[in-house]
Amino acid sequence: MLLAAMVVLVSFSRADDASAADSGSVTLTPTQATFTSSAAPRTNYAQYDVLVSTSSVYRTYLTFDTSVVPAGATVTNAELRLSVRTSATRTPGLAVRSVPAGWRASAVTSANRPTARGAALNAPVTAVPGATMSARLDPSGVVAGGATSFEVLYDVRASGVRLDKLGSKGPRLVLTWTTGGSTAAPTPTPTRTTATPRPSASATPRPSSTPRPTATATVRPTPTASAAPSPTAAPNPPQSTRLPYQVAGTGQAKVFAHYFTPYPISLDNAAPSQDYYARNYLAPDGEGGAHREYGGLLRDRPVERSPLSGDWKTTDARTEIDQAVDAGIDGFIVDLLNLENFHWERAVRMADAAQADGRGFVVIPQLDMTTSAGKSDIDLITAKFAEYVAKPSAYRLPDGRPVISAFKAEAKSVDWWRQVLTKLRTDHGVDAAFMPTFLNAVDNMEAFAPITYAQGVWGTRNPGNILAGRNFAAQAHELGDQWLAPVSVQDSRPMQGVFQEAANLETLRASWQRAIEDGADMVQLVAWNDYSENTVFAPSVHHGNVFLDVSGYYGTQFKQGRAPAVTGDAVYLTHRMQPVDAKPQLSHDLMELMSGGTTSTKPRDTVEVQTFLTAPAAVTVRIGGATHTYTAPAGVDARSFPLALGTVSASATRSGATIARVTSPFAVVSSPLVQDLQYVAASSRG
Repeated sequence: MLLAAMVVLVSFSRADDASAADSGSVTLTPTQATFTSSAAPRTNYAQYDVLVSTSSVYRTYLTFDTSVVPAGATVTNAELRLSVRTSATRTPGLAVRSVPAGWRASAVTSANRPTARGAALNAPVTAVPGATMSARLDPSGVVAGGATSFEVLYDVRASGVRLDKLGSKGPRLVLTWTTGGSTAAPTPTPTRTTATPRPSASATPRPSSTPRPTATATVRPTPTASAAPSPTAAPNPPQSTRLPYQVAGTGQAKVFAHYFTPYPISLDNAAPSQDYYARNYLAPDGEGGAHREYGGLLRDRPVERSPLSGDWKTTDARTEIDQAVDAGIDGFIVDLLNLENFHWERAVRMADAAQADGRGFVVIPQLDMTTSAGKSDIDLITAKFAEYVAKPSAYRLPDGRPVISAFKAEAKSVDWWRQVLTKLRTDHGVDAAFMPTFLNAVDNMEAFAPITYAQGVWGTRNPGNILAGRNFAAQAHELGDQWLAPVSVQDSRPMQGVFQEAANLETLRASWQRAIEDGADMVQLVAWNDYSENTVFAPSVHHGNVFLDVSGYYGTQFKQGRAPAVTGDAVYLTHRMQPVDAKPQLSHDLMELMSGGTTSTKPRDTVEVQTFLTAPAAVTVRIGGATHTYTAPAGVDARSFPLALGTVSASATRSGATIARVTSPFAVVSSPLVQDLQYVAASSRG
């Protein structure tokens, strides 16, 4: 795309002394602007109205006509200004390098892009969504009397930085210079610039309440009037980074999490900016274009880390175990996708890491009946079950029996499963307790009851259907079994083209409400790390620890039989990065609503604020140009507000002092690169 060169403001001044240097300044817009992607090396992106800069895959290129700077002039100041549309990091990373001019935006691709020369021209700058990055450049990078081109990267892994390209928010290059001699400098008439319009104030809708998560929780349905500000603000106390409650340890009521072996913290121990996640799972054209039709395989990834030395795979496994234990999770139900290759190796490694970690964490093998593992020979299946439950970290009942499980257990008959249990006893000396997870519990619980000690269901992912569902715990108890209740946070599947409306954190609270009120014996968090379905609880780039933090509160209530005391102040934000109906810039298949029926939650565009407070506080929520205020009570409270384009933030004040504040690192945009219907999250805990 050829962009018209525009001099926004030019000025010159001449010193009174004929021997003194003349000076000038100018603000320029680019004549050429585009980005490239190494994941699609021959694709040109000039037609897009956004610029994308990451640490490796995506690179932005800009050319400015700097012929207005006289040849031979000395550039004394150079500043590149970039308006940030989205960013998934708070770490400084903007890096601007010189490249040869002469390339055309309509023709450049990753395969023929200009090669950067030398080191970065600037110190790293932080990309804040909705704000402008200003990078002071080494003036040597400016070509006086010609054209100046830059390559723009963001040298932080999985940064997700997208920049505005056109109009008043497009890139700007601000220059000042001096020239020697006494030649009178021209005095052009400055071009008038139009002031940036202020967003018009919109009406402040009454925030909607959210369902009560449990019978004893303190989520209040009706907002109260905003607290009047204190005439003199008190000094702000330090913002707490600790959990606002005490996590319960292990006990009789167990909380497990479903572990999915395809997505460990790292797949190759490479730098996150160029590892397998970045190049092949997150890139829309990853794995040779295999995922192009749905905009890429994944929309999120595990929290990032630098390459490790030594046995990095075990180190990563222990990190995940520590993350889970710290959140009150007692063990992983490990999905066995196959019984011989790297998925099996990861499952075994997790069991060994649990023992090495020494925190009492346990593992349960779960045969996945939808994969090759579930279709294997029964002798191989029983041998692998026996091998796995022989691990010291295998979960055992008080009577000594190890527990085995299966995903979609109904794929095989009760008689087939009876053979598995019999062969475990006769061939391997293992008297196992069977705990299947059904996709269809209604039609299978009674039939399986004679061979099971506990049963579970995979469950649904929207609050309407969760709250309207039947009491499976009561049915299991009538059959003489324990009940493993599903707890989930959300579900959106680009590859399968479906999503459910999680309604911010309502699905999470509704899941815990049913587990607690129905009298479930155990819980399975669905899932720890299935990034392909965006059902993840594990710490990730797009939600940090938020889902574990909030879930842990209700998990502690589940274990203790009472809600834990709120011992600190914290604010949690959840929202999408785009309206549900937003049209992506890249053409690909879109997700459709999966759940139907009269009780299913319909799609919505909302921001939710969930607070944990030791005493009432005034809360201010800013969403784009709208501001909402209310008084949140002591304890736990959740409110939802209309989504709007721009930045999302919230703060809580008490007695005039700010006690907790959070700004989401994810801006809401109307024209995303790809469709992404996951809820992102941010916390005042950082």
